[in-house]
Amino acid sequence: MTTPDYVARPELTVITVVFNGRAFAAETIESVLAQESVSFEYWVIDGGSTDGTIDLVRTFESRLTGWISEPDGGIADAFNKGLARARGEYIMFLNADDALAHPRALAQLLSFARDHGYPDVIYGDCDLYDQAGAQFLYRAVITYDRERFLNLETLPHPGLLMHRRYFERHGNFDTSYKVAMDYELFLRGVPTSGALRAPMLITRVRAGGISTRNRALVVEETIRALKTHGYMSRLGEARMRVIYALRGAARNALELIGLYRAFDAVRRRCRRCSSRGHA
Repeated sequence: MTTPDYVARPELTVITVVFNGRAFAAETIESVLAQESVSFEYWVIDGGSTDGTIDLVRTFESRLTGWISEPDGGIADAFNKGLARARGEYIMFLNADDALAHPRALAQLLSFARDHGYPDVIYGDCDLYDQAGAQFLYRAVITYDRERFLNLETLPHPGLLMHRRYFERHGNFDTSYKVAMDYELFLRGVPTSGALRAPMLITRVRAGGISTRNRALVVEETIRALKTHGYMSRLGEARMRVIYALRGAARNALELIGLYRAFDAVRRRCRRCSSRGHA
């Protein structure tokens, strides 16, 4: 993360990590390259794809700062490879199934950061779509609250900037985490320094990511992270396990009687109404 002082840094580094993501990677890359009125660099970190993703990335090669393709140890390892190359003052991780929402997303988010003293962590809102990217589900509007954050209301990583000094103080991603590496990294500094929400749409996010597909691993890793950083007692751990067990049982019951889709549709409508109230 060290860059000689005499080398002018761009305002922002965007890092896209991808593995066998040809289906959606073009949309992600194009959304970054379309950004206006902002000084940024763009790295694509591929994990050794075999589905044609590498051929796709090559079509954008002349417009990228750089790209690599090699096996890695998981998402956290790929993130760290991007960090090792990043020169920007702020860093964004935009995965290959997400996209920036409009061509001024980065410029607007950076402008908000300047107006508010360049916070360590700043983020905007995300629109969530179905896995095909066709149907809008709801807008994720999260206002940082320390207590809720420590109860697993994490920050929207696809719409978030972290200042390089955060990594200089707290280190890189822990590669022992496979899905909750971002939450664990946030726990090192965010409960002390806070995080600032910019009330603006930044990203389009597809549902069905790895954390959604493996909820049990998410629970295990978040509990481990909270315990590691001293934010969870044995009683708190027991309480969290009971809550997630009850949620899982409720979902299984609804799916068994064929009502889960209806319940999920109502929940999404409620989220849409709530997000309009916070916009």
